[in-house]
Amino acid sequence: MNDLLRTGDAPIRDPLRDARRAVGGGRFREGLHLLEGAERNAMSTAEWLLLHAMATWRVGQFNDSHASAERALTAYRERMDLDGEMRTTNVAAAGAFALGQLTEARRGFERARELARQLDDTLMAARCANNIGNVAYYLGGTEDALTLYNQAANLFGQVGSLRGTAEAWHNMGVVLVEMRRPVDARVAADRALDIAARLDDDRILGWAVGGRAEVDAGLGDLRLAEVHARRSRDLAREHDDPLTEVDALRVLAVVSRLDGQAAEAVARARIAVVHAVSAGNPFVIAKCQVELGECEAAAGDAVQAARTWKEAADGYQAIGAARRVQALRQRGRD
Repeated sequence: MNDLLRTGDAPIRDPLRDARRAVGGGRFREGLHLLEGAERNAMSTAEWLLLHAMATWRVGQFNDSHASAERALTAYRERMDLDGEMRTTNVAAAGAFALGQLTEARRGFERARELARQLDDTLMAARCANNIGNVAYYLGGTEDALTLYNQAANLFGQVGSLRGTAEAWHNMGVVLVEMRRPVDARVAADRALDIAARLDDDRILGWAVGGRAEVDAGLGDLRLAEVHARRSRDLAREHDDPLTEVDALRVLAVVSRLDGQAAEAVARARIAVVHAVSAGNPFVIAKCQVELGECEAAAGDAVQAARTWKEAADGYQAIGAARRVQALRQRGRD
């Protein structure tokens, strides 16, 4: 039977084995299906809750993820299981992050990093550095984010985590694009893409290709940017990665705007906003609204662009990204 392990002659039931393997192997939709069909007793365990939090986050069900992680965290703390608390604190913080609760997210990631140091868990320390970098980036602290991503890449390299290294370099590329350092961004995006191509994981390849698409657009290679963005979008759809799909849709709008196709750019940007709202990540919604405003301005509708940028500024304000609010409001006055 699939849920039996053997130690000597005695079978040991392991009802979460297949779900654990699916989630650990990146097959999140399959893992979620297995978890939801698990035995009732298994569904009340801390591990089930943690696996459920991980799987639901990856398929974009952020409220469910956060709720399951909080319940798992309580269970691990009651058992005084520091390793379980560390892993679950990181996942709970990721849920808060996706919901725009950045103060809670940073607090959680920093607590998980503290536990990782206590437990000498370099891989988790790397993940936390990367995640704290994400918070810094969302808040508009690009220099801080870049430093943290560099730390994460070094730590991931120490433990041989290619996936983590690819993600850290991808994130550096995103920040460098925003800092208007396109040549450095291309180096970072290419490193992420090279590593992702070696992993035989199309989900990772999807966001790495998407990162390169935005770099291509910034460097003026719009045809290649279009190809990469479409590929990223298709891979994201195939592998239930709504945030990567939204980002690819946004980059397609950027490509049309830079190509002088203003009407098409506005249409594409509106589609990106709709998908961002569906994904439910406040930062991603605001970022897509910023691009929609740029497209509307390029189409000659300055009044509507100003309205759209105000909506984006309100979104940034709601998650505490004061630096972004200030920059966007200045953009609206220019």
